[in-house]
Amino acid sequence: MKKFLMVTPQQPDGMLRLVDYEAVDNELLQYGSTHFAILPVINGYAEKGETVQVVTLTQDYKYCYTNLETLRTELRELETAKGITVEVESIVVPYDSGVMSVIHCFQEFIDRIDDGDELYACMTFGTKPIPIALNMALQYAYRIKKNVSVECCVYGDLDRTVDPERSRIFDITALIKLGEIVRLLAEQNVQQPEEIIRQIVEM
Repeated sequence: MKKFLMVTPQQPDGMLRLVDYEAVDNELLQYGSTHFAILPVINGYAEKGETVQVVTLTQDYKYCYTNLETLRTELRELETAKGITVEVESIVVPYDSGVMSVIHCFQEFIDRIDDGDELYACMTFGTKPIPIALNMALQYAYRIKKNVSVECCVYGDLDRTVDPERSRIFDITALIKLGEIVRLLAEQNVQQPEEIIRQIVEM
């Protein structure tokens, strides 16, 4: 099953920006206005008639619940526009970024990944340690589960150094896969790994 993993934003009411992301390096991510970088991913990769699942980590905080409802609204609109069915599962976790809480978030993600899944992820929202937990879950699933693939991972960026502000969505899947390559090179004790990595990046 195609599963789209994300973190529910914490922004207070009125602070979660409605943006038109400019797709960088992946034209499938071009989309219209949205509050959530996962919407362009679903639009780009879900096919008409398909049922997909969104798994979002929601911290127990009032604004997270408000933003979750906004997410559900936008997903319903996307369902109608694209002719797909989106199942949404919100994993409620404590509002805490301590190490044990982040490990719990990792466990919650991997508990919802099954053999044969195609994974898509958004690293845009959440306190800094939580995207680390999401990345760990992707790596775990790829290495431990059977026939699991990481198809697309994105980061939504708001560039405030220009006027007007510029919103971009980056396909960072290569970084996730590069981490796996580094692991394999280390395990095999490859000589001059930096050169091999450089060649791969330049491909």
